Amino acid sequence: MAMGMTYARARLWLGISCVGTMVVVSVLLLLFRVSALLLATERAPFWTEVAQLVGVLFAYVFLSSPFDFFGGLILPKEYGRSTLRFPQFLGRWLRGVILHSTILLLIALALLNAAKVGGFPLFLGVYLSLNFVLLLLQALLANLLGGMTSRKTDTETGQSKVLFAANPNPYYTGGIAGLPGMERVIVPEGWRTAFSAEQLETILLRRTGVLRNGSRTRGLLLALLWNTFGACLSALLSGHLATVAGVVTFSLWFTLWNFIGLLLLPAPSQRGVFGGDTFALRHGAKKQTLEAIIAQLDTYQDDEVSRVPGVETYFHPIPSVERRLTLLDAGGSAEIGAWHGARMAIYLSWAGGSFLSRAVHCNCGRPDVWVFLPCD
Repeated sequence: MAMGMTYARARLWLGISCVGTMVVVSVLLLLFRVSALLLATERAPFWTEVAQLVGVLFAYVFLSSPFDFFGGLILPKEYGRSTLRFPQFLGRWLRGVILHSTILLLIALALLNAAKVGGFPLFLGVYLSLNFVLLLLQALLANLLGGMTSRKTDTETGQSKVLFAANPNPYYTGGIAGLPGMERVIVPEGWRTAFSAEQLETILLRRTGVLRNGSRTRGLLLALLWNTFGACLSALLSGHLATVAGVVTFSLWFTLWNFIGLLLLPAPSQRGVFGGDTFALRHGAKKQTLEAIIAQLDTYQDDEVSRVPGVETYFHPIPSVERRLTLLDAGGSAEIGAWHGARMAIYLSWAGGSFLSRAVHCNCGRPDVWVFLPCD
């Protein structure tokens, strides 16, 4: 290993650098009203609007690509985490970037035309509808962006069906997709061999727990409410939304709102993690089995057993192994959490065209986790 810091800290600095760059650029563009200087401030022909939005997305990809290459190719190879070759990475990255950019283009056009037809009320209605669509299509979009396949199984956890997704990358954790009451638990196919039958059963029990204790629903509501409030505020600050300049300005304000969320939403998300651990512990899981799972899954991510409190509070929605094991030793937690709320807010920020949706340390340069960001 050629670098002096740990892999976890290197990825954290990568995320801070990428997010910081996007935030600073957004502030400068807003401060100097660049959107109004370069983009249409009046209604324009459809293909003119498309061309200008494509130009904005091209600039976004150009700005983010060095961080993507560093986070998806260089850093993992430097720390012995990947043997991926440049052509392989480039193919996967291009697929992800093209699909993600296409989705953002369609979202921008939908918001723009909604504002033209019905002003802010229809704009907000379309924004909310886009969140609904993103939730419904989450599993499909994850497969498309990550080049994955998933298959159904007869296994069920509670009232939710389980899908096994084929993804060779250890940082991919799957997640929970779907509206409340219609959830599907998604688990990496590789976990069937990486974990024992008892451990896999405990993992499924734990994900059942965040459904049955309401934590996943609270996390989803937290993400929706946070982003929707930010969308309303961003629309207010943007002014005239029925132009390309107005929609891009909206996205820049929304990006700044998402940045605030990156700092404030990890705390309730951490409590959701503790709640899932507690549910499993109190519903038949062996403490030693839970401890082994928590430790092993951490090695697949940053491999950072303990963290400085300030770093953990603001940058990590998933608490450290040390804190989780300490809580298990104490018999669990009674705190109310919002499971995965922080990272669901990142995914759902697509609906507002946020430029931070693939900039954080856990998904920068990793198209297969732009939809399902790593969870516990």
